[in-house]
Amino acid sequence: MKRFCYICADPGIPLPGRKGASVHVASLCRAFHRLGLVGDIHTVRGECADLDGTPIHPIIVPPRRKHKSLEDRENRLFLARVDTIDEKPDFIYERYSLWHPGGVFLARQLGIPFVLEVNSPLPLETKRFRQMANESLADGISRLLMREADIVVCVSEEIKQWVISERLHSAGVMVVPNGVDEQLFHPDVEKRPSRLPGPETKLIGFTSTFRPWHGTTQLLETFRYLVEDLNSSAHLVCIGDGPERVNFLDLAKEAGLEDRIHAPGKLPHSEVNNWLASCDVAVAPYPKLEDFWFSPLKIFEYFCCGLPVVASAVGQIQDLLADDRGTLIPIDDNKQMAISIQHFLDHPEIAQKVGQQSRQWVLENATWKIRARQILTELENFS
Repeated sequence: MKRFCYICADPGIPLPGRKGASVHVASLCRAFHRLGLVGDIHTVRGECADLDGTPIHPIIVPPRRKHKSLEDRENRLFLARVDTIDEKPDFIYERYSLWHPGGVFLARQLGIPFVLEVNSPLPLETKRFRQMANESLADGISRLLMREADIVVCVSEEIKQWVISERLHSAGVMVVPNGVDEQLFHPDVEKRPSRLPGPETKLIGFTSTFRPWHGTTQLLETFRYLVEDLNSSAHLVCIGDGPERVNFLDLAKEAGLEDRIHAPGKLPHSEVNNWLASCDVAVAPYPKLEDFWFSPLKIFEYFCCGLPVVASAVGQIQDLLADDRGTLIPIDDNKQMAISIQHFLDHPEIAQKVGQQSRQWVLENATWKIRARQILTELENFS
């Protein structure tokens, strides 16, 4: 494999960008490049001309009608197309988006393998959390892509089971969880952010898009218990932005905790390490959800920074934190989560040992380069 074509037709994913999905796209393309491949990226939301030398091309979307509607938006995305490919790639790799069947058509036209990456069961997710005008079209595209893809890359075992239910067989379906860029994330603080207190203050790290399923309510209750019941002097570092951030900070102010919470908002991915590596422990307090199909990017980044992690015992997290790579807490047990966080803060030698074990594990098993190599190996076996 020498050349790839990456397609991302989701209008909610800018490239490059600071969202987790944007990081995933960029990181995998960089990993292909580091393994010696060259390629092109085709996206609806290209924010620049190239990604570290890999050209970014716009996916052509038909213009809006005079009277725009949700149905019109969906139809336009369905009709979006990859206009030209300058040089035939060895494979097409597409991040599954709700309305775009163009990648598989292009792969069949060129006679090359089509790889579909699935990060969530989008029709189910959209029906549950958003609005959709044409459910039957979304379901039809889903079945088409799942059944026609030569290889389906799933970020979790839960996603794999959904894909199999759509695909009707498991051949060609593989689980490749998220990863981390070890060149961006490490335990060294190159420059401690000026907005943080000095090293004498213990810091708890948290990254999030501030949506309900990321457990911000649980996080605030955990921190309140730490401060009020355990008399902890620690501060909380909350990196990221999203619809729940303002409410989170308002509630923190009502609880009298605002002076001990440092929330820089959405940061360039290259700047996150200095904030995380300044912390002493990291947290992932996921709430009880009807389904948990995530592969939490934050866990891999926490690990690579050498941080001990305290997280909810749910989904893939249970495997990630196995073998003493952190502490698992029953969902919604905020008091136990607070106690476990304080344990690491009170015993820095234990925190350091767990953090070092976690970092070593992620370097040996879960860098983006390792993830990309897993995909390429599957492709070579398929070919």
